[in-house]
Amino acid sequence: MGKTLSNVDKGTRQDLIIRLISEQPLGTQQDVVAALSGVGVEVGQATVSRDLAELGVLKVGNRYLALPHEPGAAGIEVLPSFVLGITPAQNLVMIQTRDGTAGAVANVLDRVKGLKIVGTIAGQDTVMAVAPDNAAAEEIADLVADVCRAKTRPAGNVE
Repeated sequence: MGKTLSNVDKGTRQDLIIRLISEQPLGTQQDVVAALSGVGVEVGQATVSRDLAELGVLKVGNRYLALPHEPGAAGIEVLPSFVLGITPAQNLVMIQTRDGTAGAVANVLDRVKGLKIVGTIAGQDTVMAVAPDNAAAEEIADLVADVCRAKTRPAGNVE
C-alpha cells in the first residue's frame, strides 16, 4: 500500500473527491471513503458527508454527481423546469427543452463532473449531447431523467 496522506488539507481532499466522483461511479459515502483510501487519504464517513454537502454533490439515482459552483450560472436544479423530453439515439442524447432554455441546459450538462459527455450543441429548444458510446448515452439519458423526476438529493445526508 502507498503512503497515507491523512493530513491533506480540506481543499485538496475536496478536489480529490470531485476527481474521484468524475472518474468512478461512486454511490455511497462509504464508496467515497474507500476511493479516498485507495489514493492514500484516510478519512471518516462524517468528514466525507460534510465534504459532499459543502461541495454541493448530488446523489442522482445510485451515483454521485458534482456541479462546480459558478456564480450566476444555472445549476442542475433547473433541469426539471427546462427539460421536456429526452431521447437517446446511439451515442447521442437529444434533449427537448422549453423555448430559449437549451443553452442553459447544455451549460449545466457540460459542467457536471461524472457525466460521460464529450460535448453538447444547443439550439433554441434542443440540446444534442454527444457521448463516447451507446452505453454512456443511455447512462446520460437515465441520469438526466432521474434529475427531472426529482430522484436527487444532497449527498451529504446520512445514508
